[in-house]
Amino acid sequence: MQSLHGSAEHSISESLPLLIADESAFKALYDRYWEKVLAVCFQATKDIPLAEDLMHELFQSLWERKDELRVEGPVENYLMRAARLKVLAHYRDTSNRTAHFGHAMQGYSGAEESTENDVNYVFLTEQVTTLVAQLPNPCQTVYKMSRERGLSNKIIASSLVLSEKTVEYHLTRALRFLSKHLGGYRF
Repeated sequence: MQSLHGSAEHSISESLPLLIADESAFKALYDRYWEKVLAVCFQATKDIPLAEDLMHELFQSLWERKDELRVEGPVENYLMRAARLKVLAHYRDTSNRTAHFGHAMQGYSGAEESTENDVNYVFLTEQVTTLVAQLPNPCQTVYKMSRERGLSNKIIASSLVLSEKTVEYHLTRALRFLSKHLGGYRF
């Protein structure tokens, strides 16, 4: 096994389990690179708390997926690239939520319409929640991650260790089920 110092700086092709086989090795990896990952996140966000959250999410994801990840090239390069991608994913997800919220708010024009819409929204939300609870577990999980948390299929796939096609299948299945049971509503 290569140590984290010395030969790990050269081009390697090792699976992460060899680099972070246990918590102490992971801690050594974290101690060595956390500042650089934080700097990349902060450089893009200019927000220390957000940069710290993104850094911690990256290392948490690394730990959770250590058994299946393979690093081609220097680990530092992998971590810097992963940090940039984490920031981009954050901004993409934030942008998606803002767009969905703005679209939802366009329907509210007057007080009467607003009250009626509020009642319809509550009713529809309750129906959707009840129907989602009836979905098989994989469909339910994918639907909630996509529609409730606003995550992309790619992020869902990596989080659940599934292919993007499988995520698309479960999401399509969930949407068809909801569409069938909700009739004329569109979502």
